[in-house]
Amino acid sequence: MAFARTIDPNATVAEEYTDTDDEYGYIYREWNAVINGVNCHVASVPEWVWNEGIGAGEFAKTYYYIDTDYDYTVMKNILDKKYPDWKVREEIGSGYLDNGTIFVRLSLAEYRMLSDAELEQVWQTAYEINEEYEKTAIGCKANFSVPSPGEFYSSSKNENFVSKNSSALIRDFTEQGKKDFLQEYKDDWSLLETG
Repeated sequence: MAFARTIDPNATVAEEYTDTDDEYGYIYREWNAVINGVNCHVASVPEWVWNEGIGAGEFAKTYYYIDTDYDYTVMKNILDKKYPDWKVREEIGSGYLDNGTIFVRLSLAEYRMLSDAELEQVWQTAYEINEEYEKTAIGCKANFSVPSPGEFYSSSKNENFVSKNSSALIRDFTEQGKKDFLQEYKDDWSLLETG
């Protein structure tokens, strides 16, 4: 309750909680909450803390911090109501983002390179979503990803390869941010032509 009320002095948090295991065996303890009128959760979230000194990074312990999925819930509600082609990850724990970023991904019916007109529409839609999201967000920044090829390194083969499991990111909504996104997107698709 004390944590939720640092965000909204009128927040409410249920006394009952639910423990949920994610795919890696981490346990999230969640309490239903209402923050700024949004039905969300407050949770005890696991995080690895690595050792320092001799053998630094060799051993980790799990510690817990308090967080909320408020921003995630706000974004998910916006997408569910108006933008069905855009999605956020829905695995257990994805609402608690210790890096302060929510990744929103465009879901396309077919994997293909978008035309300039389609990219302009994608940019405009992402801009509108972000504008609506920022009106009520409390801390997480949104990045928007558009499917595209990407170049990766295979340590087993000791070579680079191109994969379709990548994306170009819209990180900021300035004119320069738009140019950067469009250039990244076109560069990604040119990877398929280079072999």
